[in-house]
Amino acid sequence: MTEPYLVAQDAIADELLRGKWCVYLHEWLGDDGDLPTWQAEVAARASRSGVDVCFVEIPRKDMTLVANVRALPSFEQVTESVAALEDYRSRVGRQRWHGAAVRRLPPPE
Repeated sequence: MTEPYLVAQDAIADELLRGKWCVYLHEWLGDDGDLPTWQAEVAARASRSGVDVCFVEIPRKDMTLVANVRALPSFEQVTESVAALEDYRSRVGRQRWHGAAVRRLPPPE
């Protein structure tokens, strides 16, 4: 299983432009965290970069997928990303992080 690539919140839009998607662990919001506020901040930064984003909450996993609507990952890719983050979560514990884990789309065939 591959290690998640972690990026800061302000770098998410750039990663989405590169054909990647992000999965955000809700515990990274911290005790006072607010998911709708986080999503609004990510969407605003992405909009300034010309990226139209979508958010898909994964409630049973306490995660949110962030993707560029023009480069959506497949179900299998999301499943692999979630599995990698669950493994990361179990190894690292519930540390606070304010970015997201990013995965790259495979190169076109």
